[in-house]
Amino acid sequence: MASIKVKLTESILKNIPLEITKINDTEISGFYLNVGRPNKEGKRSQVYYLYYRLGGRGSRERRLALGSSSVITVSEARQLAKQYIGDVSRGIDVFLQNKKATLIEKQESASPTIAVLANEFIERDIKANRKDVDPVIRMFDKDILPFIGNYKLKEITRREIFEKVLDPITDRGAKTQANKTLSILKQMFNFGVERDLIQGNPISTVKKKSVGGLEKSRTRALEFEEVIQVFERLPKLGISQQVIYALKCITLTGCRPVEVTGAQWPEFDFEKMIWTIPAERVKQNKNGERTHKVPITQNMVILLDELRAAFGYLNSKYVFPSTATNKLGSGEQPIDRHSLSRSISRKLEQLGVPKFVPHDLRRTVSTRLGDDDIGTDPIVIEKILNHQLQGVQGVYNMQEYMEKRRKALDKWGTLIG
Repeated sequence: MASIKVKLTESILKNIPLEITKINDTEISGFYLNVGRPNKEGKRSQVYYLYYRLGGRGSRERRLALGSSSVITVSEARQLAKQYIGDVSRGIDVFLQNKKATLIEKQESASPTIAVLANEFIERDIKANRKDVDPVIRMFDKDILPFIGNYKLKEITRREIFEKVLDPITDRGAKTQANKTLSILKQMFNFGVERDLIQGNPISTVKKKSVGGLEKSRTRALEFEEVIQVFERLPKLGISQQVIYALKCITLTGCRPVEVTGAQWPEFDFEKMIWTIPAERVKQNKNGERTHKVPITQNMVILLDELRAAFGYLNSKYVFPSTATNKLGSGEQPIDRHSLSRSISRKLEQLGVPKFVPHDLRRTVSTRLGDDDIGTDPIVIEKILNHQLQGVQGVYNMQEYMEKRRKALDKWGTLIG
């Protein structure tokens, strides 16, 4: 195999003898064409190279591929060679520079998608640190992944997150949900930064006021007359028995909607007349050990007896069993806590009271227990709500006030019937 020295031109490339494997350009020192062996079709590869030393004699030799003759022309390769020779003269090792650029390009082309980050975030963060993961998973499945899941992390922009995820949620009137989505996306991108999946959080400086707006804490507490009216009308509006009973249970106990809808029969001790909500269903940190003991009042006994009579045929462990037909079958899961708010929202006009949501019933219990006709001590109300006492009281007051809680709820239950 031989090499020749001649000025590289397009015509030279078309007529290269078989024995020639290298053509050194006479115009630019170190610029040459490497010619491969014929393939099965008789074609030979032709690749332009630039040979150089960085630092003169004795320094490391470099052979930098400029491109194939099937991709770039002789004149384009010659121009690249001149450019790189200029870089080398300024002390730049273009071989290493191009190698790094190729590596970066390869890494970027292999950049994971948002769907990959979301899955890792859910598995390693959400499921590890949250008790109730379903709302987050629904958020991703409904509002996030269908719209930006296929985007590569290196490509996603703040503008696209607004246009494809946050703005559509706000535009459908779900401003609070838009803010929750912003919060979970921030957490996800921060997780990605920590895991070296993305260089920075594209929405780190976005504020709620730019998405769903600043939120105000709800202050709705139903008046006594409104409570009476709501429970008089609910049975006449075609709302399921489970939903009505669950709303009544919230109102009788002051428990959270999610604590009520997930109630299970083994949690009820009818000898001690105590309903013990286990730590895993109590609102607190995932590994929190605080349970919630709720006194069973006479009105609760009546409500529970009616529930057992209505749904005992399902042999369900759940107090408020779902009768929906699904893969698990009737009674194998509790009613969805969101069904309570949906039912109220649909029938609000017929209920004839200002807007309220299920959680407002819990606030109603707290407020009405403090009315003069009941006059419950604020600390007892806090215990009924299973709030942790603050300050010195939280550290030193371990009293459960169970009998006072029972008397207060008994009196309240008698008033609302």
